[in-house]
Amino acid sequence: MDTLPSPDHRNTLNLPETDFPMKANLPVREPEQIKVWDSKKTYQAIQEHNKAKTIFAMPDGPPYANASIHVGHALNKILKDFIVKYKSISGFRACFIPGWDCHGLPIEHAVSKELGNKRREKSDSEIRQLCRAYAEKQIVIQREQFRRLGILADWEHPYKTMDKDYEAAIIRALADFFECGYVYRGEKPVYWCWSDGTALADAEIEYADRKDPSIYVKFEITKHLEKLGNPKEKTFVVIWTTTPWTLPANLAISLNPDFDYGLYEVDGENWLLAKDLADGFFKLVGKTSKLKKTFKGSELGGVKKADENFDGLVSKHPFIDRPSYLILGEHVTLEAGTGAVHTAPGHGLDDFIVSQKYGLAPYNPVDDWGKFTDKVPEYKGMRVLDANPQIVQRLRDSYHLILEQVIDHSFPHCWRCHNPVIFRATPQWFVAMDREGKHGQIRKTALEQIKKVKWVPGWSENRITAMVENRPDWCISRQRLWGVPIPVFYCEKCGEPHAKPSTMRNVAKKVEKEGLESWYTSTIEEFEPKAKCPCGNSKYRQGKDILDVWFESGTCPSAIQESRDGLTNPADIYIEGSDQHRGWFQSCLLGNVAIRGTAPYKGVITHGFVNDAQGRKMSKSLGNVIDPNKFIEKSGAEILRLWVSYEDYSNDLAAGQESFDRVTESYRRIRNTCRYILSNLNDFDVKKDSVPYKDLQDVDKWALSRLANYIEACRNGYESYEFHKIYHATQNYCTVDLSAIYLDILKDRLYTAKKAGVSRRAAQTVIYQIIQNLIIVLAPILSFLSEEVYASLTKGKGESVFLNTFPTPPKEWSNSSLEEGWKIIFEGRSVVTKQLEEARKEKMIGSGLEAKVILTVPEKDRPVYDKKIKELPFIFIVSQVELKTGQSYEAQVVKADGTKCDRCWTYNPKTNANPKFPGVCDKCVEALS
Repeated sequence: MDTLPSPDHRNTLNLPETDFPMKANLPVREPEQIKVWDSKKTYQAIQEHNKAKTIFAMPDGPPYANASIHVGHALNKILKDFIVKYKSISGFRACFIPGWDCHGLPIEHAVSKELGNKRREKSDSEIRQLCRAYAEKQIVIQREQFRRLGILADWEHPYKTMDKDYEAAIIRALADFFECGYVYRGEKPVYWCWSDGTALADAEIEYADRKDPSIYVKFEITKHLEKLGNPKEKTFVVIWTTTPWTLPANLAISLNPDFDYGLYEVDGENWLLAKDLADGFFKLVGKTSKLKKTFKGSELGGVKKADENFDGLVSKHPFIDRPSYLILGEHVTLEAGTGAVHTAPGHGLDDFIVSQKYGLAPYNPVDDWGKFTDKVPEYKGMRVLDANPQIVQRLRDSYHLILEQVIDHSFPHCWRCHNPVIFRATPQWFVAMDREGKHGQIRKTALEQIKKVKWVPGWSENRITAMVENRPDWCISRQRLWGVPIPVFYCEKCGEPHAKPSTMRNVAKKVEKEGLESWYTSTIEEFEPKAKCPCGNSKYRQGKDILDVWFESGTCPSAIQESRDGLTNPADIYIEGSDQHRGWFQSCLLGNVAIRGTAPYKGVITHGFVNDAQGRKMSKSLGNVIDPNKFIEKSGAEILRLWVSYEDYSNDLAAGQESFDRVTESYRRIRNTCRYILSNLNDFDVKKDSVPYKDLQDVDKWALSRLANYIEACRNGYESYEFHKIYHATQNYCTVDLSAIYLDILKDRLYTAKKAGVSRRAAQTVIYQIIQNLIIVLAPILSFLSEEVYASLTKGKGESVFLNTFPTPPKEWSNSSLEEGWKIIFEGRSVVTKQLEEARKEKMIGSGLEAKVILTVPEKDRPVYDKKIKELPFIFIVSQVELKTGQSYEAQVVKADGTKCDRCWTYNPKTNANPKFPGVCDKCVEALS
């Protein structure tokens, strides 16, 4: 109704009335709701309510305890909250135990930065204590920020990887790895961060573009030239590299045994390189050449050990007095270069592997900080990347350099300090991927387990499969302070490690009781009183290496899933960002496969990253960072939660003002729908006033059928974890089914029908079902709004919306044939609505109630309209409807017959017909009688 009726009749109408505020004022109300959840211990009440139900286990992939949360953290935790809340109201015991990663370099760096020059004054123990205090402080900050998002979780009892029980569990897991036969100590190239002075795992590497020298270098062949026909001219093999600094560690040159290699005459010399790359190479270097002979790689490279008896071609190093053997390796490709690969077994994994076959040790003349040692006196103390120009100049001066260029290429960087990393051979502890152990080979078993897991979206299975197929052995040792130590002792005489699972478990007991520092103040006698090295020595020193933080977080299946009430191993679901295919998803998988022989999860959900509206990565330099904490202060967490459901998280998400504005408008629409329904239930008691289904009007039954469809669509969206489908289903339901159709049609019944009559109570019965079911369905997503509406609906007597059960509509509600009939009616309604709008523009009518509609309908649809002839004026919101039959739908609008009713404003020939009720129509007379 557009304006209020006359004072004589205003008090006889059932006008909407509610205390539910139109303005959400989310930044103020949401913290108040969080206080209510806290005071009522709502999370604990939910757990108690569901304690006898089947467990749904979803472990929390721990964020790192450093700095405020970013929008990616918000996305991840909100998605988890959706899942846990839905499972809690749909028949499961679903707990949410938040976790934090606490060890590692970022915290150690932050503490060192805070200390400044005072860092040198602190002992290792003091640094660890400061790191622990720093992590604890960050956890407090992040916990409050997560809580502000409306996340219901066991915030009082999170798990932290720096807790004594978790640290002990990490050590026990390591003991299990050893006992199952998967751990070994070896010296081979690993990613090395020279800035932080520690080894890195594949999962700790990120790639960024970098400019580097690209050089072609010739090595003179000095031995076994008979394989080339004993050429008289000087003969060289040509290599290509983008890491000149690794040339001091060159021990060999690799050829592919199956490639054809050509011997080319160039400027009075002979150059050897792959035939398939020769044309491009000579064009690049600007040289003319003549092919003299062709050889298979297998004819040139040796197969014997690389020593004085080596049977392949031998070249000499360009500036160091030592041989460089031509060996055979299938890792050599024709993608770039010359088909002859510079091989430094101390600085490359492929180089190391192929060199092992020839007895070439991993020679490494570089120290922990990325500087050359005295093994290369010319460059001693110089950082390797800084030495590139000098090495190139040296090659140029000795006429070994053929060409130098500068290229842009993707290069590995440290994920913590973002500096470029190097490959460097050092003694480290490794988990063998292909060694037979208690549960077979880890790689093989992991790949078998991956196939048994449900991956959402489906493409993520291929992603993790490829990563596991191609990953090298897992380097699990690090050379830092802040972390869980690898509890190994080393013989002071021969250096042999004492690495027994029994010793490690004894260490774990002590750590669990006394804390991590107890390891550093202990001796081997406390754990193995009679320990003796095979060399006869009984004196040992403690190892200083700590464990990779991915090993720590990967201990979650045994440390948390098997120990915390409400979780299981395997879990039902893991959900993290797409980067965790090489991180947490994989470390937990490999860890559980090694210890238990199975995957730690039945399903894995992957979400994308949050970019700006243009799809660019968020960065401070671009000024496009969205701080969730500032956003919530301005707009409220509910808008952020709804935005998470709006986006399809299986891809990278675009966050910008346009999408936030769209979501904000959607929120207003949902809120106003709820408010309107509540305002028409102010006198309705569901227990006393409800009308049975059989007594409902046809349009009411249609509304319940649409409600049943909506509930089912949302249930499917939750079950498939496709929350964007719930968002769109809700928008369509509230905008079309409710606002545009049902609630619009209901206004006359709700406002003007007899207050306690069946017609009005029937309408109230249905809208009560709508609002009750709507808020329960939306509770996992719009938690604040659902609680607010639930409190209003129950007049404050309901404890929490989350103690309800996800609705299962009665079978009688779903009525497809009824909906088909109404689909025909609404087809005519849309034609009428359009024509009424045209009549308003032409000033023929003001309100639709001033109109009479002459509707032409197709003959096949006429019976449907004839059955509802009396209801059509209310459906079309006009005063009268006249039907005709024709070829298609057409509507003509004319002035309504009769006089305007002062009470309901419809035009009716019978207005004023009853002298007891002057000025009103016969319908209103009935309502007033």
